[in-house]
Amino acid sequence: MRLFLNRNESRGKSILLANEQGLTLLEVLISFVILSLVLVSLLGSFAQSSRQNADTFRYNEALSLAQSKMEEIKKYNYDSVVSVASTSFSSESDYAQFTGMTYTVTVVNSGFNTKTVTVTVTYSDEGVAKHLDLTAEVAKW
Repeated sequence: MRLFLNRNESRGKSILLANEQGLTLLEVLISFVILSLVLVSLLGSFAQSSRQNADTFRYNEALSLAQSKMEEIKKYNYDSVVSVASTSFSSESDYAQFTGMTYTVTVVNSGFNTKTVTVTVTYSDEGVAKHLDLTAEVAKW
């Protein structure tokens, strides 16, 4: 901190007080350590947020695919609604860009002229296999 004395201001000179000191090496190192700790915690939260966003994106993609498959099944004739073994989305022309995602259709006769249809989409989230189930009832008219 610099202080100016009034009598020397007119000559453009400044006089420093005798107790003015700079930062010591220890003070600089401590400030770097504190700054590093703050930055590491912030970067960790950014990385976690990025992973959560990617997981949410994959989940929403799987949900959209399951809904699309369910809409296709609803267009079928009642007697044509049958179970489908595990099939890759990329093997179908409409879904060729969705590599690594598969679906299974399970149909259960649930009563008089109704079927319970479950579409299960399986996908990978950072090497962990996850699945999403979407269930609907189909009735014979």
